[in-house]
Amino acid sequence: MFYLHTIQCNMKRNKTKSIITVCICIFVFLLFDLYFNNIYINKIQLENLADIIPIYCRVTNLNGSLETGLVISEDLVRNLQASPKVKDPAFTVRMVGGVGEFPLDDWKQKLNLSVVGANTVSAIAGLSQEDIRVEEGAADFFTSTKPVCIINASIIEKYQLEIGDTITLNLFYQYYDERKELHYSPLELMPLEIVGAMEAVFSSTEQMPPDVLLPFEVVRESFHRREIAFSADSASFYVADPLQLNAFKKEMKSLGFLNRTPTAEYSYQGIALSVRDTTFRTLASQLRQSIDTLQSIFPLICIIVIFIGYIVSFLLISSRQQEFALMRALGAGRRKCFLLFLIEQASLIFLGEIIGGGAAVLLFRQASVVATAGNIFLFSYLLGCMIALWRMGKTSVMQALFCTE
Repeated sequence: MFYLHTIQCNMKRNKTKSIITVCICIFVFLLFDLYFNNIYINKIQLENLADIIPIYCRVTNLNGSLETGLVISEDLVRNLQASPKVKDPAFTVRMVGGVGEFPLDDWKQKLNLSVVGANTVSAIAGLSQEDIRVEEGAADFFTSTKPVCIINASIIEKYQLEIGDTITLNLFYQYYDERKELHYSPLELMPLEIVGAMEAVFSSTEQMPPDVLLPFEVVRESFHRREIAFSADSASFYVADPLQLNAFKKEMKSLGFLNRTPTAEYSYQGIALSVRDTTFRTLASQLRQSIDTLQSIFPLICIIVIFIGYIVSFLLISSRQQEFALMRALGAGRRKCFLLFLIEQASLIFLGEIIGGGAAVLLFRQASVVATAGNIFLFSYLLGCMIALWRMGKTSVMQALFCTE
């Protein structure tokens, strides 16, 4: 009670100095919190950069001239699907087909449909989910393992089909020989349920717009049944964690991917990886540099707060040396006097921090940042104040009693 009563009396007697102390603490704390808030915002921007600018990757041939019509081995497909560093992998496998069974000699006339197996709608350039109309219960078409298909609306009209009908497609897969010439070979006569229709696809990157879509896994299983080596003709995906880009590239290298070499010989083998990360790396580098710069001056900022706490406290308390000396002369110990003045100043500093913290929450709306900044500010400013009080306590009682302000 003695301490509380004495502190209240001192604050009332030195009202102007108390108000000045609180106002300075509010101002310094707001600047201190602004510094922490800048670091926080930069970190949040860095974390959210992947959502704003995702890193897109595309499998190409070695010289980078082909992105579709490739031969991408099943091992690479399987490894990409299993990798935790890969997000939203998109694969296609391209075939040709005809309606119903027909002799091989008639393949030139009968193979009039472009058939594409895909695991997601984004794998097909120029096609969006809005262009596809599927029956109820077929929303998971691209991940289905059932023999189903989506057909171009014009093909449905041509063959007088309806959604829900079954169509039998004679599928032929494509491959390249040693001379890099394209060939077609029978795959399977497959009955398929029509579960949807799609609009015509128009894209400059598609070699041949698809007439029929099949689930990717259905096509792969067909290759397995016929014991034919499976390969995808295109593959693309996004980096799961762009902030771990170096680890991602290291894993892709371990999977067997090579860097593009523009001078390499033309081929159809999909063994190179194009990582389109220039924009992301530039912005991420700028944000990291900003964060590093701000964090590097953290010790200096703390020293400045300590110095401000020391200077302000010393200037406002030095005029009260006679009060300090009088308490000593009346029998109060040095430690008791120091503690009394410290509690008084700490109360004012804490009050300024609370008001400044409330203002900071209203301005920046980041309570966690305010709490962190508040703890460090209180420690730093109070340390400066303690140094000022310690210096005042070193003054002799007689000198303080008879000195003039």
